[in-house]
Amino acid sequence: MRCPRCGQDNVAGSQFCRHCGRKLPAPAKASPPATKSATKNTPPKSRRIRWGRVAALAAGVVILAGAGFSGYEFVKAARSLPQITNLVALNAAGQDSVVYDRFGQPVATLHLNTNRIDVPLNAISPNMQHAIVAIEDHNFYRNDGFDIRSIFRAAFVDLTHRSALQGASTITEQLAKTLYLHDNHTLTYKIQEFLLGLELARHYSKPQILDMYLNEVYLGDGAYGVDAAAKAYFNETPSQLTLPQAALLAGLPQAPSLYDPLTNYQLAKQRQWQVLQAMVKWGYITPQEATQAYHASLGLSPQTVAANTTIFPYPWYIQHVIHLLEGQGFTPQEIYDGGLKIYTELDPTVYNIAQNAVDYWMNYNFGVSPRTYPYHQAAVVVEDPHTGAVLAEIGGRNYVPFGEDYAIDAKRSTGSSIKPLIDYTPALVKGYTQMSVIQDVPIFQNVDGQAWWPKNDDHIYRGYMTLRDALAISDNDVAVHLLHDIGLNYGFNFAVQKFGLPLPASDLQLGAAIGGLNTGVNVYEMTQAFATFPNQGVRMAPLWVTKVVAPTGAVLYQDTPHGTPEFSAQIAYIMTNMMQRVLNPTPLPGIGPGAYPTGMSLGIGRPAAGKTGTNNGQADAWFIGYEPQLVVGVWEGNRLGEFPQYTIHGQAAFGDVAAGPIWQSIMEQVNQAENIPAENFPRPSGLVYVPNISITSGKIAGPNCPPNDIEGAWFIQGTQPTTIGHTHIKVKVVAANPKLLWQPGCGPAIQSVFLKPESDWHSGVPLPWDHIFWPPTQSCTPGQSPSPSPSGTPSSTSATSSSQSSTGPGPVPPSATLAPPPPSGTPSPGTTTKNSG
Repeated sequence: MRCPRCGQDNVAGSQFCRHCGRKLPAPAKASPPATKSATKNTPPKSRRIRWGRVAALAAGVVILAGAGFSGYEFVKAARSLPQITNLVALNAAGQDSVVYDRFGQPVATLHLNTNRIDVPLNAISPNMQHAIVAIEDHNFYRNDGFDIRSIFRAAFVDLTHRSALQGASTITEQLAKTLYLHDNHTLTYKIQEFLLGLELARHYSKPQILDMYLNEVYLGDGAYGVDAAAKAYFNETPSQLTLPQAALLAGLPQAPSLYDPLTNYQLAKQRQWQVLQAMVKWGYITPQEATQAYHASLGLSPQTVAANTTIFPYPWYIQHVIHLLEGQGFTPQEIYDGGLKIYTELDPTVYNIAQNAVDYWMNYNFGVSPRTYPYHQAAVVVEDPHTGAVLAEIGGRNYVPFGEDYAIDAKRSTGSSIKPLIDYTPALVKGYTQMSVIQDVPIFQNVDGQAWWPKNDDHIYRGYMTLRDALAISDNDVAVHLLHDIGLNYGFNFAVQKFGLPLPASDLQLGAAIGGLNTGVNVYEMTQAFATFPNQGVRMAPLWVTKVVAPTGAVLYQDTPHGTPEFSAQIAYIMTNMMQRVLNPTPLPGIGPGAYPTGMSLGIGRPAAGKTGTNNGQADAWFIGYEPQLVVGVWEGNRLGEFPQYTIHGQAAFGDVAAGPIWQSIMEQVNQAENIPAENFPRPSGLVYVPNISITSGKIAGPNCPPNDIEGAWFIQGTQPTTIGHTHIKVKVVAANPKLLWQPGCGPAIQSVFLKPESDWHSGVPLPWDHIFWPPTQSCTPGQSPSPSPSGTPSSTSATSSSQSSTGPGPVPPSATLAPPPPSGTPSPGTTTKNSG
């Protein structure tokens, strides 16, 4: 055996080289020779996994990845670090935040100065100073603004979860966070908290930092700082705080609401004991003093802390801006006293017009209530549909500081205003057209105890109806038929996913087609949804605050317009075309008496579209409408929807009576005040106009279709009808009595045009209005002279008739539509016949 080091030969089987002493490799074990086939089929021998090396390699990768990720987060945090200012001056003076409108002009100043009075450290009881240091940062007087052991304890959890789950804040870091940062639990902000803590520790002494902290910290019940808290809980000054009182207050910063002694006394006492034990541990008091303090009376004497009750200008809008900023992680202290510049999309002119319109029309329709709140309320949202910018928001008739906002807080049944969102737009996307015909006949029976359901307020079933006519007069029966035909789940999910309506599963029932909702939605959500139409199918995210800037100039928050395409521009245009018909000032032809568009009195003298809505009993009234540049949503209703509404003039509070005039006033006045030019809705490519559509078949009008039943309409290319409709048919009747079918031996006959009976109608249910145009069902008796039709009785023919012998056709005269007598008088806007609009 040859030695691998010296090359000398050794006796076979030797373990060490006899020349140099090196350990020799073990000889290979002999094995029988393998056959060719065996060699081919024998799998290679697997190598043993060295798990120790794998674990070491994995640990190395984790360490490197953690170091890399930490480095990345550190650099990102350092780049956006706020600049340290004179914090002592900042703390002493307090910087009011300023709200700016969309034109960059200041419109309101926010402040919490009445909630906090700064006191010097020497005016704060040593009990309070010792208690807060013991429980929040026992190394406060020795550390450099951070606690290394706490940092290492929290770092592993934070890095492995990639978020700031563990806290390690010193008093200095907490002060930095309070003054400059938002507690949004990200690693970037935790790193910034650490870096700012170092800066504060470098620039200020420990007494200065503790002074600022005790005057800034939130201690619950609206109390910022020790002075306000001492008054709120004990009606004491900070210098008079006893050990039991100080220990209780020192436990509050961790969770002010949870440990509030006025609402959770037992939890507050448990937290107080934790503070007292910490004071014992770090040498501030003895165990006996801790026990005595725990059992001593707290002397609770609750006082109302003076709150910021100033009603700022444009209160509804600014109240919501404050709520939005709180949702982004800003604390009330930052929002009011942080010296922030808050840039919004508020348009003061639009806001004032909207508030005045609400006040005028609510007083006109319902009078001025002497109660604290009026029973009858109204709310408005005004939006730029192309950017999502909310220009104005009115939450009620009278503003109560941080009271109920009916534009955002009130969830109400929509009535028919939901029809474009849950019925008609989904149908168009599914392939229907605005001229698709639904048979308005009762087919649903005995629902909710009603003999026929759904039904319209005018109790008329009209027969053949195009979608656009049904939407214009807000026909309930057609809306329910349509949702049933396209699929309840499909229409419901479309409204939720494409229009963003937060409808719960409990609303998944056919009544939703006409706004029968258990939970309801608010006018803010409805306005957002309708804004999708003038924006060519793109639903924009609402935009209230565009930017928040710190006193240092650092941008703390920023938002820009962004939206999601939900359906095509062609679908949006067709829906707008249909909703323009809602504002048509004249009755609609060919569909029976009282066929008045529900918004016929609400035109604004330029192209506009919209939809009315009225809940059962007129408890809620809606109008959501728009022009190319502006969308306005209006809701009106009694406060809790608890009773039907009638105006002081005796009118039922339908959508066009109670909500429509508010919409109309806002649109007209904003257009004039802001010089908004009148524009047509832009028509996208891919559309085709067809001038000769039958409103009873939805197809190309045939030769028998009367002129009054022929209309033109826009279609998405490829969906326009190409075949002729045959809902009008010629039938041979007795010339002397067209109510009888002719047969041989009955004398002269004529060919008359009749309407085919609706296939969905069946015997035993109410007849649709257009049954007067159906063919006769009785035949004449041969050999008898038929009696002529009674004078003045409408004929059963719907269009044309021609004199004709029994042996063949004669010349056909021009057709003339036979319609029922018109209603006597045109109703005023307040008494217009309604369906549910």
